[in-house]
Amino acid sequence: MRQFKGRAHHKMDAKGRISLPAKYRTKLAASDLVLVPGMGQCLWLFTEEEYDKLIEPIQHASLYDSAEIDELRDLYISGAEDVEVDSAGRIRISAEQREYAQLDKDVTIAGKGSYLELCDSELYQQKLGKIDKGEARKALSRRSENAN
Repeated sequence: MRQFKGRAHHKMDAKGRISLPAKYRTKLAASDLVLVPGMGQCLWLFTEEEYDKLIEPIQHASLYDSAEIDELRDLYISGAEDVEVDSAGRIRISAEQREYAQLDKDVTIAGKGSYLELCDSELYQQKLGKIDKGEARKALSRRSENAN
């Protein structure tokens, strides 16, 4: 699986279409894609294969497991939409998902490893500004220690 990394800034048109980063178009065009509401008013774009990994634990939980599981189903299953890459390398984002993510025109597409995150560019900059880089380094260090 090719990892998605880096950031790109694109404009969304009036029909809710946005161009995907050129370096990922071929891979994404060859895959079935799923767009889901993510954290922090962003959308997550998965290949079908990666989306299945995301929802597997949710689907296998008991129907009566918890209200939290039901909320996850609402977000990641009921809120999911299949999308296709058109001949111009764009996807169309539904009005409902644009509203959820407060997408208007300027969109940041950020690689997050196994998926792409689509956020309003201004909200994304605010999100980056809140990151405590020292704490992030400590967390990464702890995860590396636990892996060994």
